[in-house]
Amino acid sequence: MAQTIQMKRGTKAELTTYGALKAGELGFCTDTKEVYIGDGTANSLVGRALSGPEASRPAAGAAGRLYYVTTGTNAGYLYFDDASGWRRVNAQKLSDLTGSVDDIADGSTYAKVLKADISAGHVNKVSDGTNVKTAAEIRTHLEDASKHRTINDAGAAITDLWSAQKIRNEIELAKHNIEPQASVKDQNLAAPLASPVEGDRYIIPALATGAWSGKTGQIAEYQSSAWVFYAPAVGWTAYVDDEQKIYSWNGSAWVRTGGALQTITAGNGLTGGGQADSVTLHIGTGYGIGVSADAIAVTAGKGISVDAAGVAANIDGSSIVYDAANGNKLTVASIDGGTF
Repeated sequence: MAQTIQMKRGTKAELTTYGALKAGELGFCTDTKEVYIGDGTANSLVGRALSGPEASRPAAGAAGRLYYVTTGTNAGYLYFDDASGWRRVNAQKLSDLTGSVDDIADGSTYAKVLKADISAGHVNKVSDGTNVKTAAEIRTHLEDASKHRTINDAGAAITDLWSAQKIRNEIELAKHNIEPQASVKDQNLAAPLASPVEGDRYIIPALATGAWSGKTGQIAEYQSSAWVFYAPAVGWTAYVDDEQKIYSWNGSAWVRTGGALQTITAGNGLTGGGQADSVTLHIGTGYGIGVSADAIAVTAGKGISVDAAGVAANIDGSSIVYDAANGNKLTVASIDGGTF
């Protein structure tokens, strides 16, 4: 019958309680599958690396042990027991590193940067694959005024750039040259109203008083509880509400240039008038006067002649005269019976 040789055995805790094995004595931990050899003072781990799932790895505490993960989480990793914890031996991820990345090979995910292209921790060159420029060269290009226009609100040249605020101010100024021309309520008020309405506008007449004093000819607009004044330029046109007429500034005065109420009074053969689009003059015919579509004619006869010079009466000045003292009547001057 074959003989069986068995060494001391028990759990890892039992070995710890037992203490140091004798010199050359072996001990097997049934729970951790570890083999130890004693020297009479301490026990040393011997044998191959432990292996199995990571979850089956024994607690750290025996310096020098190795554990290889065969399946599951972190399969393929080798761990080293330093008596205080298990430390991974074969780092496989960039995140596993705690030092320099100088030795990482170029690849599709990570690549090296030349030391000469780094200044104080910053990359000092850029490339589009063909052109390589340093940070200093890029800055020089960006700050070159001849290549890049800068904001200049005081400039008026075609190449000057204005800020958004400057552009807005200029638009508002331009609007001020247009808005006052839209309409004014009156042009004959000598003093501002006691309670004006926001947006009310007036043409200021001569000898105005109060806030309008000294503003003759200007347009006053009530804005935010105050009067704002606009000096008109030649050609400005304003519609005067209370008159329903249009006035334009000729450089020295507001003159009427149009209006809806240019009234014509009908009468004496005239019809239409008022605000009518057409006015008709009716002329009757008779007593030697004829009227056609485009002419009035006088018929000659009985001493009356009509020619290009006008209408004339042929009168013998010796026998018939005008009596100026009696309404220019025709009277007989003298009658001569003549001789037998």
